[in-house]
Amino acid sequence: MKKSRNSKVSLKWKIGRLLIGFCALVLIVVFVFQIVLLEPMYEANKVNQIRSVADSVEEALTTSNIGNFINSMQNQSDTCIMAYTSSDSTEGETEIGQKGCILYSLSDQQRDVYVAAANKSKNGTYLAKVSFEPVSVSGHNTIQEDTFDAIIYTKVINNNGSGAVIMVSGTITPINATTSTLKWQLLYIAIFMVAAVLILILILYKQIAKPLTAITAAARQLPMGKYEVNPNTNQYEEAQELNNTLSEAAKDIKKADKAKRDLISNVSHDLRTPLTMISGYGEMMMDLPEEKTDENIQVIVDESKRLNSLVNDLLDLSRLQDNRIVLHPEVFDISELIIDQLKKYEVYRLKEGYTIESCIQGEAMVKADPKRMEQVFNNFMTNAVNYGGAAKHIIVREKIENGSVKIEIQDFGEGIAKEDLKNVWERYYKVDKEHVRVSNGSGIGLAIVKEVLELHHAEYGVASELGKGSTFWFELPIVLTQPGNTSENISNKN
Repeated sequence: MKKSRNSKVSLKWKIGRLLIGFCALVLIVVFVFQIVLLEPMYEANKVNQIRSVADSVEEALTTSNIGNFINSMQNQSDTCIMAYTSSDSTEGETEIGQKGCILYSLSDQQRDVYVAAANKSKNGTYLAKVSFEPVSVSGHNTIQEDTFDAIIYTKVINNNGSGAVIMVSGTITPINATTSTLKWQLLYIAIFMVAAVLILILILYKQIAKPLTAITAAARQLPMGKYEVNPNTNQYEEAQELNNTLSEAAKDIKKADKAKRDLISNVSHDLRTPLTMISGYGEMMMDLPEEKTDENIQVIVDESKRLNSLVNDLLDLSRLQDNRIVLHPEVFDISELIIDQLKKYEVYRLKEGYTIESCIQGEAMVKADPKRMEQVFNNFMTNAVNYGGAAKHIIVREKIENGSVKIEIQDFGEGIAKEDLKNVWERYYKVDKEHVRVSNGSGIGLAIVKEVLELHHAEYGVASELGKGSTFWFELPIVLTQPGNTSENISNKN
């Protein structure tokens, strides 16, 4: 099921959704870490600190100043440390530590419970979380006035029958007040971030979405070949590139639209002319029986052939451009093909006074579709006849060099300006921008030549100079060549 147009989201709301989603994600992460995980992370950090203190005390047990070390460690880590040596019980134990902290409020039985639990464990340690009621430590100045929680870590060290016990305790500070404060801070942060996101959405809409909306509005005129560049939308390189692309697209659409109109006009003109001739001569012979002469019938036949040639050329060009033409390549002598095709143009020498020279170097074997190569050569020749001007002189050259054969067809007509050379391969392109009915051919011969040669991956081109004529050429790689030197001048044949 296709989505309706109204279901699509505009860029400004898409940006807004992304930013709001990102803001919500940040707030969730902050809430999880600052509220939900604050207490367990605090306790885990406290446990790691206590374990580290116990390990440090174990390393210092053998030193002579262990008492001073423990006192210093208690002050630095804010913990309570008790260490003593004992064989089986706490009787006769030697205590090391700063008496007066919570570990010294424990009874012997309580300490024995922790030590026994540590002895039963695999690594000789035991960790307990204990709640202490208000208590006064007898014989010491420390009095606990409030209920509090503490972590007691007991580590038993056994070494060749003698042993030591290290107990480290750390008070867990209540964080309820801290959590409550963080909740209020998180609320204020959320309000601030939402306001910041809204402001950012407005800024992004003005800087990004709005220019794109303007470009989109202007781009709706593209089907008509119109696109006006708004300099206010060119604040960014991407917007400038998009504007340039749409401008080029508008030019191409105008060009394509003009080409379409020209094609319709030119094809209509070329179709109308032979149809008019055929219709006119046919009606004349119907009305005037004496006009049924061979000459008039020949006019109808010629115009029918011309009409058929135009339709075939249009179909060929359409199939070529749609890649629906299949080549049938074979190895053949292109020199022989050119000599054979030149015989068709003898009529121009006899009837219209053309001089057609040919210089064929010798046998040149190529691999191509011979029917399509005939089409290429004849279209070049037709172009030379149609635009050769009053000189009526055409030269056909064959050049064999560097493993390739190059065929040139030169005329001595008006020539083509340099700026127009790139356009001569387009359908119905005329240098004077006006359609002129050619004496032979359909007017799209060079466009067909281009498609056929590119299908063969052949090189081709044109060299021209105003007032001196043009030379069209194409080049194919030689498969097999046997050098020779054959040349003839059709104009000199009698």
